[in-house]
Amino acid sequence: MKNMISNQIPPELIRHLLVRLNVIAQPDQADSLIAEVNNNPLMMPSGKIDLILKRLTGTRYRVHQTALKQFNRAYLPALIFVFGRWQIIDEKDTKLFLTTLSHEDNIQLDGSDLPVGVVISVRQTEVTPFGLPEDETKNSRQLIAKLLLSKKRWLFDISAATIVVNIFAIFTSLFAMQVYDRVVPTLAFNTLYALVTGVTLIYLMDWLLKIARAKILDNKSSYLDKKISGYIYEHILHVQLDKLPPSLGTLSAQVGGLDAARQFFSSTIIFVLVDLPFAALFLVIMAIIGGPTAAVYGVTFVASLAFAYVMQKKSQRMVKTYISRSNERTGMLVDSIRGNETIRSTGSAGHFLREWNAINQAISISGIQQKSLTSLGNTTSALLGSMSYVVAIVVGVNLIGTSHLTMGALVACSILGGRILGPISQAVGYMIQYESVKQGMDMVDKLLELPRERGKQQVLLSPATTPSSLSMESLKFQYDKASTSQLQIGSLRFSAGERVALLGSIGSGKSTLLKVAAGLYKPTDGRVRLDHSDLWELDPFYISNNVCYLPQNVDLFKGTLKSNLCMDNDVSEVKLTHVMNLLGLDVIAQNSGKGLDMLIHEGGGGLSGGQRQLVGLCRIMLKQPSIWLLDEPTSSLDAHTQKRVVSAIESLIKPTDILIFATHNPQLGLELGNRMIIMENGSVTKDLPTSAVEVRRKSA
Repeated sequence: MKNMISNQIPPELIRHLLVRLNVIAQPDQADSLIAEVNNNPLMMPSGKIDLILKRLTGTRYRVHQTALKQFNRAYLPALIFVFGRWQIIDEKDTKLFLTTLSHEDNIQLDGSDLPVGVVISVRQTEVTPFGLPEDETKNSRQLIAKLLLSKKRWLFDISAATIVVNIFAIFTSLFAMQVYDRVVPTLAFNTLYALVTGVTLIYLMDWLLKIARAKILDNKSSYLDKKISGYIYEHILHVQLDKLPPSLGTLSAQVGGLDAARQFFSSTIIFVLVDLPFAALFLVIMAIIGGPTAAVYGVTFVASLAFAYVMQKKSQRMVKTYISRSNERTGMLVDSIRGNETIRSTGSAGHFLREWNAINQAISISGIQQKSLTSLGNTTSALLGSMSYVVAIVVGVNLIGTSHLTMGALVACSILGGRILGPISQAVGYMIQYESVKQGMDMVDKLLELPRERGKQQVLLSPATTPSSLSMESLKFQYDKASTSQLQIGSLRFSAGERVALLGSIGSGKSTLLKVAAGLYKPTDGRVRLDHSDLWELDPFYISNNVCYLPQNVDLFKGTLKSNLCMDNDVSEVKLTHVMNLLGLDVIAQNSGKGLDMLIHEGGGGLSGGQRQLVGLCRIMLKQPSIWLLDEPTSSLDAHTQKRVVSAIESLIKPTDILIFATHNPQLGLELGNRMIIMENGSVTKDLPTSAVEVRRKSA
């Protein structure tokens, strides 16, 4: 296949691909670069595209070369070598088309009979929510700050609106002062009407600005929600599986921990940048107008902040207890729903109900205590505000008595005092609320600190050929905080064409070996290699195309039978029907009355354990990898279905493919394998061809 592929890609196809990828370059620069790279006879076609993109964009794109049967429609358009020439493959209305760009007509590919071809596809590297590639943020505060400040125009608009609204408050106080000092003594109604007209216009402007400000904040909050949830979800999808927390409740709570923080910081930024400085400005204006009355509100402001700080410190332990117990409750709820059959069949509902009530009791106590502190802080702040108003009036009246203050100035000071008391109340609320937000951010930090399977800045390899061997060298795997190793392999190699059965007692390390070989668990020490490349230096896209793993417990997702079988892979109807017939899944689809549109509920509800296992086997057979890793592929199947599965594997697996399967059934190992490995305590104790095992059995 490799010798048949033309090394020269028509320049117009490369230019078309660059345009479709939104790669901006000067025409002369692009043409000269394409000519320079394309004329290099020593470079592979995929290497040429990769070099061109790196020269033009840096590391924004990654190039993959795969067989047509393995390509993903998500990465169209792409270059394809088929029918003896390079063409563009693209999609329109769910149909695939080929074009050379030099002809008017396009060739539509028949999905039921795809030709043999090689595809060079391009996908964009992972981009953070800030639009900056290769960024790893492990601190929730940095994450929120970068998101809030990534587009500063909203901050300018909100600040401008808030500043104008606060300035209008000054005009309102001046309006009151003019009415009491000038209009009332002289009954100057013309002046009054002029002032009323002006202040009415100000109120209308104030109304419009507040509506606009609320809309901007809502849009920014929606933007933050999408970006934060996308960032965290993407991080979870790429975290090393053996590093994930064991409790689903804790993990779910960690994911949602940024919601409160996002709302908190989007509000406090405006408060700190605008409202708090204006509170200080109002104090200055009050000091100019009312003299000593400003000191009353200044003392109230300081006293309120000091009291809020004390309340915040006292709430730390209660908030921590509340959050940890809430996480525990979520985890218990998930476990109870998932294991409801076991709870009922063992008659242990009463035990779980008692635990549930005990957790709720602890949550209720800490919640009440926390709310009491919050209520105490808010009511005390309101009391201090009310007292400051009364004291300011007393001080003002005394100043009026000594002719140092007018009645209008006192009214104006009262209005300004209300504008000062608002930020005081906000500040107290934010300080008490911060403790809950802090606990949530600490939980998110723990999640973001979990190591990813591969670093975002790591340079990954994507070979153009399929792997022909899988080997392990000085391999050791140990779970976090475990006292012993689950795997200790000195040297182990699997070559093309081998069918290897892994046997051993429960806990011998068979499943762990398969997960490490699949790249799901990262070795503590040693290496796993595909051909000569370290597994953890290869692009996950390349691995998923060539290595497929079947777990003991197959996971199904909410959707249809077809979506659970194809899993976003491009599969022809003919191929799908053929594999389903081999496994007997066609009967399940027909009996449902909906065929491939049969509904699958969360967790695979509606299918038996054996049926779920057939769905998992079908996924792998549709993918047609070069390395098959199967963990107990027939454990939930009856004898008849097991024979169908063995027959299907033998008919679909290619002679050069590697099959490694764990089983407790030695007979299955003899039927399907040509090599047998016995494991014990995470190590290989015997490694024999099945023929030798058969001879020993007969002699015994």
